[in-house]
Amino acid sequence: MKKIVTIIIAIAVIVGAFFFFRSGDKKVTTYETVELKKGSINNTVTATGTIEPITKVDVGTQVSGTISHIYVDYNSVVTKGQLLAELDRKLLEAELKSEMANLKSSKSEFEYQDKNFKRLHQLHEKNLISETEYEEALYQYEKAQQAYEKAQATLVKAQSNLDYATIYSPIDGVVLSREVEEGQTVAASFETPTMFTIANDLRKMQVIADVDEADIGQVTFTVDAFPDDTFEGDVTQVRLNPTTESNVVTYEVVIDAPNPELKLKPGLTANITVYTMEKNDILLAPLKAFRFTPETDPE
Repeated sequence: MKKIVTIIIAIAVIVGAFFFFRSGDKKVTTYETVELKKGSINNTVTATGTIEPITKVDVGTQVSGTISHIYVDYNSVVTKGQLLAELDRKLLEAELKSEMANLKSSKSEFEYQDKNFKRLHQLHEKNLISETEYEEALYQYEKAQQAYEKAQATLVKAQSNLDYATIYSPIDGVVLSREVEEGQTVAASFETPTMFTIANDLRKMQVIADVDEADIGQVTFTVDAFPDDTFEGDVTQVRLNPTTESNVVTYEVVIDAPNPELKLKPGLTANITVYTMEKNDILLAPLKAFRFTPETDPE
């Protein structure tokens, strides 16, 4: 009997201890509250782009030759029509003189054949010469006329080639690059060789970037050269031709970038923040408040 009583007491102690410690481990739920306030919210995407001048012109030559003089260098400020370089003119001037002499000879031949044809034409109308003589006179007249017209066109070409030996700036701007040296020979047989690259007003720049958003608003960007400065720009164009890379479709975006202090240099990499959506004067709540899931009592 004593054994039974002892077992019952032991069981009671164990059950009591179990419920006692279980009630002590029960978690207490607390809640954090915040006050809703009005403010602004925006959605942004980031991209990288390149600083470029709005207008950039490659200046070359349409004739082959040896560069005799160069009058500008890197960073030279130039105006439209300013002399940049000259090619050696000796061969071109000789060619022009040759074509002038050829034109003079062709003109004399044409004038002679013109008078001869008119004379024989009158005789032909009176049946005083044969048909063969008349046709020969007409043939020589037309041949001389064509040679004279060709000589005129060739002279114009020779004069133009001589003019092309003098290289002028097509725009106001700054010389970004100079690709040639005095004494260097340039060949324009297959394509126009680039001698200078001139950018227009560097106080007005643009950023070219690929952005994977079609609805784009205001843009801010930074450059590594001035990490503490934030530049602002407006999207002036979203080019509709898409580019797909790694299954991501992007659009080339042109961003206006005013540069009054000339801090932005051509070729710099721009780290862009694009604002795709912005809401002002709305109630704000912490994001974790919308992700809160209350615990449920298993009992």
